[in-house]
Amino acid sequence: MKQILVIILLAIATHTAHAEDCAEGFTKCADGVQCIAQEYWCDGGEPDCDDGSDEAESMCREYQCNEDYTKCADGTHCTAKEYFCDGAEDCADGSDEANCKGGYAADNKCNDDDVIMCDDGKQCVFNEFWCTGQAAHCDDKSDEADDNCLGYQCLEGYVKCKDGKQCIKESYLCDEGVPDCHDGSDEQDCPE
Repeated sequence: MKQILVIILLAIATHTAHAEDCAEGFTKCADGVQCIAQEYWCDGGEPDCDDGSDEAESMCREYQCNEDYTKCADGTHCTAKEYFCDGAEDCADGSDEANCKGGYAADNKCNDDDVIMCDDGKQCVFNEFWCTGQAAHCDDKSDEADDNCLGYQCLEGYVKCKDGKQCIKESYLCDEGVPDCHDGSDEQDCPE
């Protein structure tokens, strides 16, 4: 047993000292030795790499953010998508709050596949806020307009209410009789 433990510790020490590759979900620091979790790479916080390379502007401009993150407009760091349009500036340049309710898209374009242009052509709203049946996020209210919602395809993990005007999370279907659809269809025909 001791031999196996010594071999494992030796392998870990060798891998740390002469890291050729990082484990899945990790990125190698510029020093070529240290690996840090991708979620900490270019996150705008204190450097996690001993050499500071994970927050170096030149590295971050080239870095491709993880799937659940979006690069701030200045290109210097990645911010979790859940922090966009949450009312708090997480990007140093404030771009995570710029294309939200009351915010307007640069050059009348939405720069992310996860957002939809409001009918006014000036504002972008994240897909998950489109056709929610709640307060509109577009100043022109086009994200909740019946015509737009009837033709809108809900995101994965969401379903349309029977009236076709609202998307709700699949997990809200038949959830103890609490209607989430304005037409109440999410609580109809539920198994007993």
